[in-house]
This record gives sequence, structure tokens and C-alpha cells, in this order.
Amino acid sequence: MSMATLILPLQDPVYAFSVLLVILLLAPLIAKPLKLPALVVLILLGCLLGSNGLGIIARDTQLIFLEKVGLLYIMLLAGLQMDLSDLQRLGVRALMFGLLTFGLPFAVGVVSGQVMISMGIIAVAGSSGLASALLGILYSPHTLLAYPSMTRLGLAQRESIGVAVGGTVLTAILTLVGFALIQAMAEGQIGLVLWLKLLVGLPLLTTLCFWGVPQLGHCFFNPKAEVSLGLQFIFVVATLFVIASATQGLGVDSIVGAFIAGLALNRSIPMESDLMNRIDFVGNSLFIPAFMVSVGVLANPTVFVSAPGSLGIAGVIVGGAVASKWLSAWIVGRWFNYEPMEVLTLFSLTIPRAALVLVITLFGKEASLVDDNIFNAVIAYIVVTCLLGPILSEWAGKKLATQIEG
Repeated sequence: MSMATLILPLQDPVYAFSVLLVILLLAPLIAKPLKLPALVVLILLGCLLGSNGLGIIARDTQLIFLEKVGLLYIMLLAGLQMDLSDLQRLGVRALMFGLLTFGLPFAVGVVSGQVMISMGIIAVAGSSGLASALLGILYSPHTLLAYPSMTRLGLAQRESIGVAVGGTVLTAILTLVGFALIQAMAEGQIGLVLWLKLLVGLPLLTTLCFWGVPQLGHCFFNPKAEVSLGLQFIFVVATLFVIASATQGLGVDSIVGAFIAGLALNRSIPMESDLMNRIDFVGNSLFIPAFMVSVGVLANPTVFVSAPGSLGIAGVIVGGAVASKWLSAWIVGRWFNYEPMEVLTLFSLTIPRAALVLVITLFGKEASLVDDNIFNAVIAYIVVTCLLGPILSEWAGKKLATQIEG
């Protein structure tokens, strides 16, 4: 065999996948003695072995595919495991939290962007107003990186966790709508088609899914149909990707479609069923851990050394974004009388930022709305929040689980 296939980073899918599986195998074994969440160790190993570390694996099309499946799987499980018995009250609370956890960080980001531009700390060639709005968008989204920990600790059906999930979906929608508008304004392409997709297409798709998926599911989940467990699983995964593709076609991120798929399937799949165990097993054994590794590969800790001037800007971004997320969780906790540990758990789930932030930043760089200092700071922002969030979630989740048992 030609030695060219062993050039780093590994290109051959067999080599690359074998390294990934070894990482998935070793992470829990390393995490236990260190008393760290396995999610954090997966991110650190991805960072160590990735393009910005030892250069063994790269964030190529293969890893991006597994990353995307893992992210969609997280949102699918969130929808499947949400307690819908009190949907109306939970929906109102999730709506309020979603508006807060998007609106407050967005406002802080816009203000901090204007201040840094006016002081000459960052330089943009495009519109300063659009640049500030883009920074506000960068402050707002978060990824439910630590949601698997909530499942493992038996907290997935806790009201505050449901509020966090619902708020995350609304935040993702608002972020993507805001990002789409900024893109359209920067490119001069705002028009009727965009508004029809967002205001008509998405609500129609959601309604169709909530009506049609249970109807189709009855053909697969009805005991009289005698459909094999494997075929039922394929139906669930197909539903996930078809709906995710439909939302993506409307210009809304596929994670929204994944969550809609989970909600549409929720009542058809009992929590204690063999099918649910299989869905959970596949996701938490392969796709979700692969997503964590990809986040680590995406991170670039060398920026702290190569661009020390970015550290101050990174401190402003991390501090402003995290503090505004905390304020959102605290306000919601006060309104709904949540225990302090519930508020902390709710907050911890909203800390991590991942690929979506990078996508927005890359557009900003191409459109001259983001300079190199902001770009480097955002990489640091991803690294810090992806490490801090899971650690805090694990600690707070364990404390909350202990209080519930007591």
C-alpha cells in the first residue's frame, strides 16, 4: 500500500475512522480518574489530535458529516424526551426564556460592537451598523452540548430542562432569521421570497409534520403491523433527515427541523420502549460523541499564543455573552420560582457555542464585517465556552439530581 495514504492529517476514511473510534473508546476511561465529564475529554482529545494540534485528523467532509448527524441527533432526542403533558405552560415558559436568551445577548453584542468600532479596537470595511448587528448575532446562539449529561442524570424531563431546550430552538430560529436578514442586507437581496419562507413556509411545514408524522408512524409502530425494530429505527432516522432537509430548504437551520421531528414523534415512541433504547444507544455511543470530537478539532487554542491581542477582545465577547446568558436564566428563574441549582443548570446549558458561530463569523469576514481580531477572538470564544459549559452542566446537574432524590 502506498505510504501517501498515511500523510497527515489522515485522508483515508478507514484510518480516520479508526482514530475516531479509539478516541471514543479512550475518552470515558480517561475522564473517570480525572473526574471530568466525558464530553469535555472528547473535546480535548479532538483539539489535541486535530489540525490545530498534532494534525492527525482534520475537520474534513467525513468528520463534518458525523458532526452534523450528532448535532441533529441531540435535537431529535431533546424533542423525543420532552414531557408534553404540560405543553401549554412549558411552551409559554420556553418562549419567554428563548426571547430573553436571544434578546439580551443580542443587545449586549450590538452595544459592545459599537463601542469597540468607535474606539478603533476593531476595524471593519463594511457598514458599522451591520457589523454591530452581526456581533450581536454571534453573542446569541448556543448549542446543547451538555444535553446528553442531562439525559444520563435522569433530568431530561425536568421542566427547567424542557424550558432550556425550547428556548434553544427559539434562539436558533431567531439567530438564523437575523443572520439571513443581515446576509440579505449585506448582499442587497431582501425580498418577498425570504419573508414568505420564514413567515409562511416554516409554520406550514411544522403543522404538516405534527399532523402527518403520527399518521405515518401508526403504520410502523402499531403492534398489529408487526414491523421489525430495525425498520422502525430507519423510519425515525428518515423522518429526522427529511424534516431537517425541509427546514434547511426554507433557509432555516436543520437543527430546527430535527427538533420538530422529535416533537412530532414524541407521543408515538414511549420512553421505556425498545425502540427508544435503540435510538438513545446509537446516538450516545457514536454520533453525539463524534460531534464532540469535531468541536474539539474545530477549536484552535494556538490563537492565544499567535494573536495575544485577540485575548482582550475574546475576554469582552466571552464575558458579555456568558453574563447575558446568566442574566436571562436568572430572570426566568425568578419568574418561575426555580431553585438556584435549576437556574445554574439552565444557564450552563446555554454557555457552549460551536459550528453555527463559526459559520456566521466566516460570512462576516468575507463581507468585511469582521476583522482578524474578531475572527481570532471568536475561535477563543468557542474553545472557552465548549469547555466551561459541559463542566458546569455536569456539576450542577449532579447537584440537582441529588436534591431531587433527597
